[in-house]
Amino acid sequence: MLRFSSLLLLSLALAGCAGGTGSSGIGIDKQNLASVNPSQSLGSGPLTPQSLLGVAPSALSSRLGAPAFKRAEPGAEVWQYSGGDCALFVYFYKTGSGALASAYVDARKSQGGATDTASCLSRVINARGTPVS
Repeated sequence: MLRFSSLLLLSLALAGCAGGTGSSGIGIDKQNLASVNPSQSLGSGPLTPQSLLGVAPSALSSRLGAPAFKRAEPGAEVWQYSGGDCALFVYFYKTGSGALASAYVDARKSQGGATDTASCLSRVINARGTPVS
């Protein structure tokens, strides 16, 4: 749990430092993450940043495809999707059951700094030609 806390704090700190404008992301706090049972599907409805939370990696890749970049660490994975002028980051952490679930979603401008997460997700979807629903 200490590693999770350290990794999350480091990720948030780096995101906040990148452009000086703070984080644009949303997430599940670590107390609630422990009880998450990762969803195996994102469904067929429109994708929103909130709909990306609490899902298994396979659920995300089934809707958005493979990430442009993936980093794995003990108990965590970070996936990055490109939206042209932005990057969407999805952070997966182990839940209480040991399964990975998406716990944090953030977006950054390609030139640095925070950007609106929902707008970046839309650009990722458009860039990939992914059906919205």
